Amino acid sequence: MKIKESHFIIILQILFFAFFGYLIISSESAYGGADNYSHYRISHFAWKYPKLFLDHWGKPLFTILSSPFSQFGFKGLQFFNLILGFLTSIFAYLTLKKINYSNSWFVIIFILFTPIYLIILVSGLTEILFGFIIILSVYLFYSNRYIASAIVLSFIIFSRTEGFLFFPIFIFACLFEKKYKAVPFIAFGFVVFSLLGYFILNDFWWFFTKNPYSGGSTIYGSGELLHFIKNTSFINGIPLAILFTIGLVSYLLEIIKLGGFSKKLIIEISLILSGYIIYLSAHSFVWWKGMGASLGLIRVMSAVMPLAAIVSLHGFNLIYTKIGRNKYLKYTLMVLVGFLIIRTPFEIYKIPVKRDAREKVLYKSASWLKESKYKDEKVYYYDTYFCHLLGVDPYDPESCQEGIPLAKPSSMEIPIGCIVQWDAQFSPVSGKLPLDSLLNNERYMLLESFKPEVSFTTFAGYNYEVHLFQKVKY
Repeated sequence: MKIKESHFIIILQILFFAFFGYLIISSESAYGGADNYSHYRISHFAWKYPKLFLDHWGKPLFTILSSPFSQFGFKGLQFFNLILGFLTSIFAYLTLKKINYSNSWFVIIFILFTPIYLIILVSGLTEILFGFIIILSVYLFYSNRYIASAIVLSFIIFSRTEGFLFFPIFIFACLFEKKYKAVPFIAFGFVVFSLLGYFILNDFWWFFTKNPYSGGSTIYGSGELLHFIKNTSFINGIPLAILFTIGLVSYLLEIIKLGGFSKKLIIEISLILSGYIIYLSAHSFVWWKGMGASLGLIRVMSAVMPLAAIVSLHGFNLIYTKIGRNKYLKYTLMVLVGFLIIRTPFEIYKIPVKRDAREKVLYKSASWLKESKYKDEKVYYYDTYFCHLLGVDPYDPESCQEGIPLAKPSSMEIPIGCIVQWDAQFSPVSGKLPLDSLLNNERYMLLESFKPEVSFTTFAGYNYEVHLFQKVKY
């Protein structure tokens, strides 16, 4: 008895959603470190402090859409990303149905089980929203709703700044299709948020004037041009990377077969393949040159993995058609490829996500402080995960303050009795605060020190450790 494809998709999505929901509930932490909790606190507290809705670092669109979910805690934010990820896979499937892809339902597995996409899907980071906007824009474009497509895409820079890379791609596609009226709507999101900035922040150009991404390689470093390519096994995973390569070959074979580029192929390559290539190239270049406050984090590639998954399906279909009409052989191929793709991320990443070595140290230090007689004292810190673990309002100046004003040993800015948390990752880099400036300062008393079971160094080269001090005199 055959099952309708639509029913099969619903069953598949329910099963996968339940499984991914279990991964979130079972996880102690999330991949991506302190950035998760920075996004969470902006999203969670935006209703209490409305200006946070336009916090540039937090990504305004992400904050606005996720804030209702964040009221249920960090796991609420994770479920927000999970819902977006599943919507992304559905719209990718619907897009491929419109352009008559074979095995279009298979893209759902390709997207959800791409290694870097899966691990970010159960996080509190912004890349999933970015990918959703791209896929939704592509779907609307193929649905001949060109103005709606442009409007949706216009907001992408408020989910991640590098979204501007996709503007020329969509403008080209609109011009190629002679849908000239849609082109101006690429500016719609910028105008909307700029007007909000004018009335709330008194700054129409706040997107540029309040851009937090300054700094260069002296702080963030730089690396190889092929850094992301060399990490393909952690990003795409080997099975999907092989299919992606075959997908590129299949595009070339299609061009040769047609004797050139068809209209359909030009649009597909423009909206899907070129978006991935341009994004990958841009991030590779800025990391190589030490620009744009890039840390070379491979997680940024999860933002365009839905596009890569479509190209990989193009490659799979080439193999699928070459098999011939033997349906049992085709079923075997599909089961084998599906098994390899689903298994791969769990071989690469530890899922459910447990606290890493750094987070374990912070958890111990925060737990110690919460159970000590100093628990009600104001805390100065740099690591947002530490503040998250304390469970205090990070924007309440009576409870805590991010940043430690100790530029001078005689600083009078920290009142007596307050707690200073020093960590080896952020304090000496973001705060320019060496540990000796506290250890050798008679105004501060060391309360407790915390170190990992196995020593490791931070990206700045310091052995990781956390120390808690109290200001005892001026």
